[in-house]
Amino acid sequence: MTENLQDKKEAIYWASVKLLHENGFHSTPMSMIAKEANVAAGTIYLYYKNKDDLLNNLYLEIKKKYSASLMEGVSDSIPVRDAFEMVWRNSVKFKQNHKAEFNVMEQFRNSPFIKFETVEEGLKIFEPFIKLVEKAKREKIVKEIPPEVFYALFFAPAGELVKTCQRNKVELEEELIAAAFQGCWDAVKN
Repeated sequence: MTENLQDKKEAIYWASVKLLHENGFHSTPMSMIAKEANVAAGTIYLYYKNKDDLLNNLYLEIKKKYSASLMEGVSDSIPVRDAFEMVWRNSVKFKQNHKAEFNVMEQFRNSPFIKFETVEEGLKIFEPFIKLVEKAKREKIVKEIPPEVFYALFFAPAGELVKTCQRNKVELEEELIAAAFQGCWDAVKN
């Protein structure tokens, strides 16, 4: 793909994130995205068949960025508990620093626009974290609970903490972050 086409695709990505964050899925037509991205309306259709295709691809792109951020600094050489704390803190940091993308991720959670196949593909993106959880289970460091329960106990509180602080315009202090992580860790550790 030439640099110009890549630039246009990037512009469409950021325009989509911005507008979906501000207006939601139903109030963001493709024409509005094209205008915000400063591309011709037909240009979007070079990359995406329709709005559903754009949304499903956007979902995967945001998941890739989020997954990559989760594993920053994590290696096999650090203790498992420390790796989990790093992943959890990275999750909080991503949600704080990428407010629009986080908001769009939250909208996707209950969206009828996202296909089952896309959700399945999105889960594969988290393979590095899934392997960390499997290792921790084998070593009996974390509880042997279904993945859905594990992720709800481990990640959902991080998102809720960030959303609450943003909504209430409260600074997310280290003391809150540490206490919240400890609560999440206590819920999943063996």
